[in-house]
Formats: sequence, structure tokens, C-alpha cells
Amino acid sequence: MSIRSNKDIILLNPQGNCEELFGKLQLPFSVIYQNVPMDYALPTNPFEFANSSVVVKLLRMQKPHASLCYMNVKRVVSLKGEIIRLPRTRNEAISYFKRLSNNKHKVTTAVGIRYEDQLSSFVVQSDVTMHRLSEKIIAQYVETGEPFEQDVGYNIMGVGQNLVKKIDGSKYNVAGLPLDVLRTFLTDKKIIAVEKGEQVHGN
Repeated sequence: MSIRSNKDIILLNPQGNCEELFGKLQLPFSVIYQNVPMDYALPTNPFEFANSSVVVKLLRMQKPHASLCYMNVKRVVSLKGEIIRLPRTRNEAISYFKRLSNNKHKVTTAVGIRYEDQLSSFVVQSDVTMHRLSEKIIAQYVETGEPFEQDVGYNIMGVGQNLVKKIDGSKYNVAGLPLDVLRTFLTDKKIIAVEKGEQVHGN
């Protein structure tokens, strides 16, 4: 697919595989990191939490230029509607995967963009079913370090793919960025353009 960018795209505080996946669009982009205060009381619903998070961060970012397109991504993992806090220690990671073991959880991703002083966003949700994970497998995976490098606690583009039994929905969403939906979204907003004769399909 041949696409071009109509605006300079800047990823704000990307996490996990976000940069690598966005690179698959073969579009030029830059990355900036800012400490954006998040003292705003966010909803507890995963869909609303993720969406509110990207909107607030884009609204509160420092010195945005109207001619640039800023993009922020927020992902959360939830089990039976409850957002699960990401593990920060080895013991937390072990407990995290014990909860996900042999269960279906939801990965919710919100993507927001800010350009020309306008804000737009979308949310994608995918259901992920984990294998039954033994204590040995969990311990071995935690030792890889991947749980602490990803914004959902595991990496299906790495060793973590062996933990996943089934994905219902966008695999890219679970990997780090719902590319198919993003392409359509950016095209509709005229941030990118598809070369004549090409088509963009959403997921």
C-alpha cells in the first residue's frame, strides 16, 4: 500500500511496541517525551479510562504546534471489566499472570490525535484468551523481562506470544497499535493520503 503523510506526525510518549508498529505504515514520524500531569480523575471503565487518558494528555501537553499532528496511545488490560494494574516487581508479575492464566481478558487501546487545535480519538478492544500457565512457565516468562517492557504486561511480538491461546479481534491491537483502524482513521482525518488506485480497509 502506497500512502503519504500530509502532516508531520509526532508520537507523544510512545510505549511498548508502538514505535515499531507505527513504522510499518512506512510514514515519517518523530517522537517526543513530556511529563504530562495526570491528576484528573479518570473513569474506571476500561473504554472510558483509555479514551479519557489520551484526550487529557493531548490537551495538557506542552507547547503544541498547530501545524503538527500529535498522537498519543493508551492501552489497558481488564478482567471482567476491572482494569488490572501493570506489574512493577517480580512478585507482582507472577500474581498478574496467575490472574490471566486460563482466562479471557480484554486489551483496550485508545488512540488520540491533536492537530490544528482539534482533538479526535478512537478506541479498539480485543479479547485475549491465555493458555493455562504453570508456575514454572510464569516464572520463566517473568525472567525474560518482557512484562516490564510492555504497556499490557506481555509481548505477543516476542516470547509472550507463547502465552496466548486465542485472540478475538485485532492482533495488531494486542501487539501494541491497531494499525488497520489507525490507517482508516488517519485517512478520514486527511492526515495521510492513499495513492490513487489504492484503498484503505479498516479492521
